[in-house]
Amino acid sequence: MGGRRFRTMLLSEDQRLLKRLRCGDKEALRRIYEKYRMELFTVVGSLLHDGQTCEDCVQDVFARLAEGGGSKIRRSLKGYLISCVANRARDHLRRRPVQLDCPSEIMGCSIRFGDPAAAAADKEATARIFEALAELPYEQREAFVLHVQGEMRFRQIAKLQDVSIKTAQSRYRYALEKLRGLVKKENKHEIDE
Repeated sequence: MGGRRFRTMLLSEDQRLLKRLRCGDKEALRRIYEKYRMELFTVVGSLLHDGQTCEDCVQDVFARLAEGGGSKIRRSLKGYLISCVANRARDHLRRRPVQLDCPSEIMGCSIRFGDPAAAAADKEATARIFEALAELPYEQREAFVLHVQGEMRFRQIAKLQDVSIKTAQSRYRYALEKLRGLVKKENKHEIDE
């Protein structure tokens, strides 16, 4: 009995939540939702730029998690959820083109400044970045978003995109170069005005 209690103490919070979820504990599902909701909205918002669809994708992921009780999760809960939401985004894009209609709060960029001028500048900069992201080819945008916002390793991204690790790294690098170029171009345009 003492050994079992010690092993339970060594489990991470995610592992404990998954264990409770597999036993049918609805409170565990609520806690997982609260813990990862904003990160998932940030990832899917960066991929789709459509507020309602972002919400639908995240809700669908959690509905399937509730149905399956977390039985398919073998490693990282966060990695699993981000992979699922990226797959939902990809499914959506197969059916419909990207729309630029995602509020910054859904994309995880809610303003946290007390100074209204700083808040306006931050909101404007965030909008520019998301507009630049929307101009990237989807595979590059996905690699960039999953690595930067989803904190996924290139090995995980490669598996999700069904490509080699080198290809996933190249997609990320190309995205980064294009984003830098787009932001530089935008800044130069503002200076000229």
